[in-house]
Amino acid sequence: MGKFWGKIVEKNRKLRSRLVLPKTTPLSPQLLPKLNLNHIWRKLDFSTSKLPPILILLFSFILVLFPNNLAKHFLSPQSYVLGVLVDYLSPALYLTEILVALLLVFSWRQFLKQKLNQPQKILLVTAGIFLVTLLPSVWSGSFDLIGLWRWAELALWLGFSLWVSIFISKKNHRPLFLLLGMAVLWVSTLALGQFFLQHSLFGYWFLGEPNLSPSLGGVTLGSLGGREVLRAYGTFPHPNVLGGILSVVLVWFAARKIWLSFGVGLGAVVVSLSRTAGISLAGGLTAALTGFRSFILWSDLSFSRRWELLESAGRMISSSPLTGLGLGQFTRALPDFGLPSGLSLFIQPVHNIFALIAAESGILALLAFLLLLTAAFRQTIRQKNRLMTIALLQLVFLGFFDHYFYTLPQGLFLFSLIIGLSFSYSDK
Repeated sequence: MGKFWGKIVEKNRKLRSRLVLPKTTPLSPQLLPKLNLNHIWRKLDFSTSKLPPILILLFSFILVLFPNNLAKHFLSPQSYVLGVLVDYLSPALYLTEILVALLLVFSWRQFLKQKLNQPQKILLVTAGIFLVTLLPSVWSGSFDLIGLWRWAELALWLGFSLWVSIFISKKNHRPLFLLLGMAVLWVSTLALGQFFLQHSLFGYWFLGEPNLSPSLGGVTLGSLGGREVLRAYGTFPHPNVLGGILSVVLVWFAARKIWLSFGVGLGAVVVSLSRTAGISLAGGLTAALTGFRSFILWSDLSFSRRWELLESAGRMISSSPLTGLGLGQFTRALPDFGLPSGLSLFIQPVHNIFALIAAESGILALLAFLLLLTAAFRQTIRQKNRLMTIALLQLVFLGFFDHYFYTLPQGLFLFSLIIGLSFSYSDK
């Protein structure tokens, strides 16, 4: 009897060992099939060289968050002119610039491993010459701290240009434009909401949205249908900055058929009520679709305050042509050379990048800046990089009418990105 039951138990044991149970599948891939991190990571492959995940992550954050205006400002008695607080005279630590600094620090080992090609060497040399020519103006003004701060800021963004030229492949611009599209989507949606509701939506802690209301002093209004309306800001410090920056990247979206970001961004350009942005966008789209001969620059813009600022800049250049009146200190010197007329004080940098560089840092710095731009143009034309050539043309055009590509982090981001992509390496 014991042998009989022993045989039964042995047969059951063998049967269980042959039994093949179906494999269980974890719930997460079934519930969230699209959140495949490996798939997303492959989509964010910006370069043919393998970048560490931390660098890809930081660069992606910079692209998506570049419109933000979050910053810590450090005020001092020298930040005031005639009793008015001037933002351009208060050193500020911006979120975007912290991310860029981290990107450059964590890329140090990758930088050392890279062998620069000829275009990247040209960028390194021309950017270095520009920074060297700025040095005398750091100490030529009466506010050394802001001069040092501005020099460090410009060095940071030119370093970002070099990073882009080394690590961003021309073949893999698609993920870069898609991430920029996400940035344009959120800031343009915010801008449209501001325009239709005629006030700010969330406040400063939502990525630096300014406090907006038509009744607030200093808020920019426009005319629409015979009545005054609040122009859209997004998270930018002025509607012209919103419109101008979008006018450049929307040309990229149209060329790459990223239509959702293009459509929403186009709406934001319209509600910014910026004429220069409209001209820049129209010219850029026309050039992208029909060729450079159709890139027409209209010249019917007459702004009395801008003209008066240009006259003041001319007097500054005449008084100190070699070293300028101090890097970042145009607004501090402005009362001595003539304030623009008007009912309220208009203490702003001259709305012309080239005049601003010459007034603050001297003629040599302006020549070095023009050398950098010329090298970028030459590189894009040689490599038939049409989109970047159009972007550079738009930068030059907008630079004749405003200063934000040189003075504000959002503008410096786009400027440095375009310069970097102009020298970006080829996969051939």
